Amino acid sequence: MNVPALLSSHDAFLQQLQSRQHLLDDTRNLSLANCTDEEFLEYFFAIGILKENRTFSPHTLKAYRSDAKTLLAYLAEYGLDFRSIGFPEVKAFNRFITAQYKPKSAARKLEFFRRFLEFGFNTHFYATRLAVWIQKPLIQKGHVAESGENRTSLRELSSYEARQIIDCFATVVQADRNRAPLEARNRLIGMMLLTLGIRSSELIQLNWGSFRRSRQGDVVVDVLGKGGKQRTLPVLKETEQFLFHYRSLCGESSTFQAESTEPLFFSMYNKKDVTANKKRLSYAALYKLVKDAVRIAGTRPDVSPHWFRHTFVTNLLEQDVPLAVVKDLAGHADISTTNLYLERIQEDRMHDHLKNVKF
Repeated sequence: MNVPALLSSHDAFLQQLQSRQHLLDDTRNLSLANCTDEEFLEYFFAIGILKENRTFSPHTLKAYRSDAKTLLAYLAEYGLDFRSIGFPEVKAFNRFITAQYKPKSAARKLEFFRRFLEFGFNTHFYATRLAVWIQKPLIQKGHVAESGENRTSLRELSSYEARQIIDCFATVVQADRNRAPLEARNRLIGMMLLTLGIRSSELIQLNWGSFRRSRQGDVVVDVLGKGGKQRTLPVLKETEQFLFHYRSLCGESSTFQAESTEPLFFSMYNKKDVTANKKRLSYAALYKLVKDAVRIAGTRPDVSPHWFRHTFVTNLLEQDVPLAVVKDLAGHADISTTNLYLERIQEDRMHDHLKNVKF
């Protein structure tokens, strides 16, 4: 069984429902009690996962597909179908996932499985609420990476480490063709990761038209974040200089064009004309760029693009930018997420608070 592709449109989805009368009960409410496994998976994605009025990053969609493939592969290995799932199968799959994956990945895959079972119960595919038997592993909250001896290390960089890596973004370029615009592009990527705290998915989706000037004349960028939520970020003067240098090398004027939907970052290798047929930079290419720069810089090999986002939030809070402002800049849905950073910073400062106390 294959993971279903996204439905083309709302109209097509409605037509499918109307043409499949066996998926409706006597009150014309959705009932999947008589559907096939393929139909159940299709509607689980269409209704239970890919909800209307939501936008999903390529990274999120890839994770959902991976979780579905993990479940399908497990069922295929033991000769099971969806309707074979009961209490023993739920507990067995739970143990399998917990044993095979690190806590964070296991928790995500089990959350996918929980939603799968809950959707099945709500649509009468399953007669009982099997999701209650799932037990997800405990995971360390906050921006930490797992390490040995029951300890955790922070997935963030010092300002010095971050700058050291960014300085190597241009060094990554080995090609002679388009060397100047490639180096300028890479430098701008590094500065935007560090000074905007932007997610990788948000960065690669930026267009030339994403930038504009505020009423005060400052350069800002409109970012489309998780769940289709838009936020506006200020572009610092240092980053602005890299932006305009890159624009000039790409043949763009110094005047922002709000209607431009051409990608800000695109592939330039082996192209005679960098202004033609712009293919948007992929996450894989961004990830490789960061990894190559990290290797050249000789820093911790596990650094990924997301580390710069954690570094951005920590730097702001350490310099006493208000918590609510940092939340808005980072695009956190809940201030409790931002507060996790602040709690760690306050913990680090405890010794400073007590050093002048006499007992």
